[in-house]
Amino acid sequence: MTAVTEIALFDFGNVIARWDPALRYAEYARRSGLAPAEVERRLATDAFWSGTDRGLYSGDEMEKRICELLGCTFTRQELLALQARAFSLDAEALALAAAVAERVRVGILTNNAPLLPEALPVHFPEVLRVFDPILLSFQLGHVKPEPELFAAVQEYLGLAPGEILFIDDTAGHVRAAVSMGWDAVHYFAPGPLRRALQQRGTLDSPCWLPST
Repeated sequence: MTAVTEIALFDFGNVIARWDPALRYAEYARRSGLAPAEVERRLATDAFWSGTDRGLYSGDEMEKRICELLGCTFTRQELLALQARAFSLDAEALALAAAVAERVRVGILTNNAPLLPEALPVHFPEVLRVFDPILLSFQLGHVKPEPELFAAVQEYLGLAPGEILFIDDTAGHVRAAVSMGWDAVHYFAPGPLRRALQQRGTLDSPCWLPST
């Protein structure tokens, strides 16, 4: 018998929120006096960041390293605002997730570092109102598409693989979830996702959300 979906886990960047790090670099450049390209060179290529999503460094250590690399200081509130600058919520995707929440539990599963949960209540309170749990890779010690991350999430949820639906914009992450026995959808836009959710019975059909 086909398992019934108990939870739908959405990726955050480029699913629930559009992700554009150039916006963050531009704001860091304005504050530091460096050129945006130089900010990107210093931040994006530093080996430190490969460990932040894995939980090897704390938010305090992230703050210290950013200030070191850019040669300036920020208050924690300023730093969180700058980190949040790279994200802009997709209202249609968020509304779609809220509609799914009327049928099944919805959560977030994202590769991200310790500063994101600090930024969410201040800059993205809408996300906290829709999603529970919010699972971040740094809390789990592994990143997508590593099988260990999916295994840790499954253990945390206490669900069978077929009871978990995963939505992600990265094909490799979707394949990894499927290899663990999860149901998964490769995300492109709210419209195709809406149809995939209707087919799975996790969203009422017809849906009030507009097609895209």
